[in-house]
Amino acid sequence: MNFNISIRNIQNIKKIEFSLDLADKSLVCITGKNGSGKTMLIKAIGNLINADILSKTSAPRIVSDNSEINYEIGGKSVIFKYNKKLKMLDSRDTLSKTLKDKLSVELPIPYGERFNFFKKIGGIDNDIRRQVVLQRYSRPTELIDFLKAIYATNKFDNLVEIQVKNVPYYVIPYEDNYYLREDYFSSGEYFLISLYRRIRSNYLAVFIDEIDISLDAAAQVCLVEWLNKFKEIYKTKFIFTTHSLAMMQTLSDNLFCMEEQADGSITIEKRSYGFIKSTLFGFNGWEKYILTEDEALKDFLIYLIDRYCAKPFYQFKIIYIGGGTNTTDLMQRNKIEKFFSEEYKNVMAILDGDQKGKAHAKKENVHCIPMESIEKELLSRCLLGEFWDTVKFRALIKDHERLTDFMHKKNNGTKKMFKVWFYKFLLLFSKNTESRRKLSAARGEPIKERDFSNAGKRLFKHLIQHEYTKQQIFEFLIEKNPKEITALRRTVEEFLSVRTNTKEEAQTIESVVTSQ
Repeated sequence: MNFNISIRNIQNIKKIEFSLDLADKSLVCITGKNGSGKTMLIKAIGNLINADILSKTSAPRIVSDNSEINYEIGGKSVIFKYNKKLKMLDSRDTLSKTLKDKLSVELPIPYGERFNFFKKIGGIDNDIRRQVVLQRYSRPTELIDFLKAIYATNKFDNLVEIQVKNVPYYVIPYEDNYYLREDYFSSGEYFLISLYRRIRSNYLAVFIDEIDISLDAAAQVCLVEWLNKFKEIYKTKFIFTTHSLAMMQTLSDNLFCMEEQADGSITIEKRSYGFIKSTLFGFNGWEKYILTEDEALKDFLIYLIDRYCAKPFYQFKIIYIGGGTNTTDLMQRNKIEKFFSEEYKNVMAILDGDQKGKAHAKKENVHCIPMESIEKELLSRCLLGEFWDTVKFRALIKDHERLTDFMHKKNNGTKKMFKVWFYKFLLLFSKNTESRRKLSAARGEPIKERDFSNAGKRLFKHLIQHEYTKQQIFEFLIEKNPKEITALRRTVEEFLSVRTNTKEEAQTIESVVTSQ
């Protein structure tokens, strides 16, 4: 079920648009600088459920004649426009109660439902006391395990659940009918119990603003792990905002960053953890920065600089960002925002060779290594029998023949009908990657670029874990590309040592590198 929201001219925000597939049960993390519109986005989503949320939780006059929120959920369109009489956003459209009841929105202090619930508990204390005295309660095993894992403590072992008017409340009973209510727990503990109450309600989606509030870094990471479990058990999608680096690093595959544009609009785009860490928190203490696509390339450049380059004149840091466009985009953004350096020429990007020729790779201060990628080059050399034991290689990489054809830009695959039907039959009982691979081979289908890249990554990971050091692999690849690597080395060396050298200094540097 698709959920789309479009916000126009509310507060200082000109435009925000965001889309989600609610049927995809996953964790979505949204981050951004203070004032980028994270809370406003969650409030606007909450407005679909309770139409007075914006007026109750925001400053007066944040809306005007041209303010508008458009929602589209499950094919149903709901539009909120400014009502001059009410001086708030209003809509003639309605969302079915069934669908409304499937969505949950939690705002931060002091507007969140957990804070309203806090007041409610005090009003039913007599009911809770009666249940405790009569021992009418049950043991919430799942919640206890949840809290125990988050806080690594046994203090919740005696936690019990009490039902009052079909609503669960939680207390820890002691002797003489004394008990500790959940609203007297720490703010972090109370939040987790409130969150668990929502999780058990089988919502289609739960939206939470500032999920990391009151939780330490270890608890935040553990919470992400448990949310991943809960989304499968209760079939719920969790969407939350945070500034927590610990949570973002754990959720590196589903990060979205909100950023204000020059025209006042706010974009929400999927970004890598490295990108977000750089733009939101910056890096200080270095004079030069090299941005790369991935960790393998970063490690290769570190080896190249340490082993073959003259000692850098400047302090530098190599940061892997993720993806060619993300890497160059971040470098370009530094020209304006200067989160790396005041001087944009102090930042360069080095990409994999398979990016060469693409528009983003032609920008100033962008360079490519003379190999499609570290992993692809290693795979190609193994396919040619130049590296590692051939028998071991073929045992690890089952598709070596089709990979070889791909490398030579050939497709010699032939269809083998008996095997096609055989693997189709197997897949009826067990859908696994290996059987799918064999079915593809039986059909004579050619290897795709993604398959070649994944095979290279699998090979690289295996070799550095079981056969070679990274340094041995890097040294081999350098030896196989001496001329091209020399050109790359000179580019990097110039970047890290840009200053006027005397003729004698230049000759000394060249002699050192040549001797190595």
